[in-house]
Amino acid sequence: MPGFQHIDFNAIGAKDLLVFFEQRHHAYVKSMLELILRNFDSALHQEHTLHEGAEYLLNLLLELRKNVDKLISIEQEAIFPFIRTLIEVRESESPIRFLNINLSESTLKAIRLDHARVLDLLHGIRDFTNNYTPPKKCNETLKLVYAELEEFDHDFGQLLHREIEYLFPRIIALEQEVVMRTEEAREGERLRRGME
Repeated sequence: MPGFQHIDFNAIGAKDLLVFFEQRHHAYVKSMLELILRNFDSALHQEHTLHEGAEYLLNLLLELRKNVDKLISIEQEAIFPFIRTLIEVRESESPIRFLNINLSESTLKAIRLDHARVLDLLHGIRDFTNNYTPPKKCNETLKLVYAELEEFDHDFGQLLHREIEYLFPRIIALEQEVVMRTEEAREGERLRRGME
């Protein structure tokens, strides 16, 4: 995904950044993995015999998809709704009561571990395929799969980098800001009650 180097992701609003991650990153990752698996299946059906290690590579790809699906699910079902709640609370005139879940220390740690698992799987695929070098005697569809895998590996690394560099710090800062505003609102409420 070239072309994003000139963008200052820190200057993008939190809502817009979430939409970018959901509709660009997540959609790209899911569709690319499905395309790779579809093409791999097609390539294997074109061969008279399976090339050596095809079943192992297929298992690696299926494991990769399972881990990526888990990661995206956690982000879309837990992280992103939480961020939207933080944004809503931050934008409200008077903060509502907000339960400090300490997302930055628990869920983000789990997400980082999931990132590491996916990167380990990609590293294993890269090693197994000799840096995405297709077997000498293979059909063009299998060559396409290896090219797609190489592209996916590079792009996924960029996607994770953006999450780690731009999204995670934004979540932590947003959570801290909301917690601070909520505490200030509670303190103000206590003072008002004390004056009555």
